[in-house]
This record gives sequence, structure tokens and C-alpha cells, in this order.
Amino acid sequence: MTQQETRASDARFIRILLGSTVLTKVADWQLGIVIPLAVLAKTDSVAMSLVTFALRGVSYFASPFLGSLIDRFDKRRVLVLAQLEQAFCLVLLSAFISSPLIVGLLVLCSGVGGVASSINGQFVLIPKLISEPARATAVAKLNSMIEFSKVIGLLAGGAVFSAVGPTLASLSIAVLYLASAAVAMFFPPVPGSAEKIELRRDLTLGFRWVARKDVLWLVITMSMTNIAIGQLEPAMVTEFGHRGVEVTRISILMALGLFAGAVASRLAPKLFVGWQLERRILAWQVIGVASLALIAVPSTPLKIIGFMVECSAVAASNVASITYRQEMIPVEVAGRANAAIRMFITGAAPLSGFLFAWASRFAGYTYWLPSLSIWLTAVGIWAVYARSAGRAAGNIAPVAVG
Repeated sequence: MTQQETRASDARFIRILLGSTVLTKVADWQLGIVIPLAVLAKTDSVAMSLVTFALRGVSYFASPFLGSLIDRFDKRRVLVLAQLEQAFCLVLLSAFISSPLIVGLLVLCSGVGGVASSINGQFVLIPKLISEPARATAVAKLNSMIEFSKVIGLLAGGAVFSAVGPTLASLSIAVLYLASAAVAMFFPPVPGSAEKIELRRDLTLGFRWVARKDVLWLVITMSMTNIAIGQLEPAMVTEFGHRGVEVTRISILMALGLFAGAVASRLAPKLFVGWQLERRILAWQVIGVASLALIAVPSTPLKIIGFMVECSAVAASNVASITYRQEMIPVEVAGRANAAIRMFITGAAPLSGFLFAWASRFAGYTYWLPSLSIWLTAVGIWAVYARSAGRAAGNIAPVAVG
């Protein structure tokens, strides 16, 4: 394939990936405002609202098993089936929206498709379909569009919830997942490994990557960060909702922060140029924990400013950490390795929901102290590693694939 053909192929696959991912993430973030507010309206309990939505992230504990399936089967088929599974769950959820228990179970089940979709799109399809010179740009574009999609999802979720209520809002989310599956069909077939599935070996391989020193430090740091603020958006949505803030206004306030994150994600490769990835991640983590302290201030304007800075820091940190992993993990094991990694990192996010639910008994600044303490510890851990790492590009020890 000529260089011009490679660039054209890269551009086409990036467009398809962006189209499918945007639809998925708009749906995800509509879900992120519809479910907490629907449960809050039914139960008048901030803790119940946070715990119900946090159940979606519990599915990440199954990610090593899903990663094995992703590596073994056709990637396009896995992506399409993941979106169809989420659509089916949302159709059922719309029928049982008045039952918080059933809503929680369906939110949990929908998370399985969300996990498979996320791992496949962000960590497998990019190195599989896009040439190496274009991957860093593809990651930045994808993360930027994910952040913009959050903005659209929150605004649309607030508007639809206010206009037609939670039942039809849930059905509109199902339609978005169906549309994402339709766009994913434009990918070419991406065959999986011909090896016989041996789950024990696959899990061992994935966890061997987690145990590598240069990955383990990242896993510990990012897991603690997600425990601290993985459910920050639902926490703020329910806080505003409990205060009686109108739904559309809540979505607009939250969208301001997520828009800042989208811009930062797109600009991330151009910021701190020349710095090692470890130092970039540290810089964004420090900015993030400082902005969380601002969010804790009772003043709503200061909360929104802090949230905007927070979203920017987290988005840029995500770009750096994803690039960090893509540089060291061979594509043939990307599904299994990243699934094991994300079991710890993203699997920690629901713990944040439980943490905020527990902290809801406290008022004012005290409500945020547990999250601030955990994140400060995470920053300290990564600072120790970033200082001692001295990792040179291309000097990563290989790990056997078999």
C-alpha cells in the first residue's frame, strides 16, 4: 500500500470510529443524567441515585473475560453486538423506569456492552486499522470527540428528560446505541486470533501486563484517581438536583465543564511537548487535584470553574495515559492486556459512586475531603514513579505474547 493510500485508509477508519463512538458516548452521557435524576425523583435519595448509576461501572470487573473474547473474535462483530446489547437493555429499562431495583439491574447489564465497546474502540481497533504514524493523532481526535459527545449527551439528556420524561428519554438512548451499531458495520471485518480460547492463559497474560512495573504504577495511580472522582459528574448532577436546580440548567452547567475537557483533549498532544509521558501525566494530575479543591467550595460559580479545569486535566491525562499504554503493548494482545488494566482502572470508578454516596451524610467542604485525600495520595505515588522512571522511548523490554 502506498503512503497516499495508507493516509486515505487511516482517514476513513478514523471517520467510522469517530461516528460510532460519538453516538455511543452521547447515549452514555444521556444515561448519566437520565438515570440519576429518574431515581432521585422516585426515591428522593442522593445516595440511592449515585449507587444505582455506579452499577454500570461494576461490569469492568468482567473486562478480562471480555478482552479475551475481543482478541479471539471478529472485532467488528463484537462492537456491533455490544451496541445492540446496550440498546436492548435501554428498551427494557424504559418499561421499568419506576422501579429503582430493576433500573439498577439493567444499568448493570448495559455496562457489559459498554465495557466491550470501550476496550474495542479505544485500544484495539486503532492499532489494528490505523498506521503507526497516525495513531497518536487518532487517539487525540477520538478522546476529543468523546469529550464533545459528553457535552452533547448532557445537554440532550437534560432537554429530553425535561420535555418528555424518563421513559421516552430512555428509548431515545436505545435509538442512539442502535445507530452506533449501524455505523460500526462500515468497518471492514477484523478477524480475531485463530488460537483456541484458553481463558486461564488469557487471564494470566493480561495480569502479567498489569504486573509490569511501568504499567503497575499507572494502574495504581489511575485506579485511585477513579476512586476519588470516577463518578464526579453524577455526584454533581445529584447535588444540584437535590438542591432543586432545574434539570436543563444542570445539564448546561455540566456541559460547560465537559466542553473544556473536549478542547483540552484535542490540544493535549501539543501541550508539554518534549516532556516524557510520565511527566505529562503528573502535570495533569496535579492540576486536576487542585481543581477538585475548587469544586469543593460552596459557591456555584467557583464550582463550575473548578469543574471546567478538572475536566480539562482529566481529559488531557487520559490522552497521555492511553498513548503511554499503546506504546508498550503489542496489538495482538491489546484486548487482553488493556482489559485487565481497565478492570482495575475503570473498575474503580463505581467505588467513587459508593464513596460519594457514603459522603452524602456530610455537608459543605467535608463532603469532598475523602475524594481529595485519595487523589492527593495518587498524585504522590505517581510523582515518585515519574521521578525515578527515566524511561526512554523504544527502550521497553518485550513480553512474550504466547
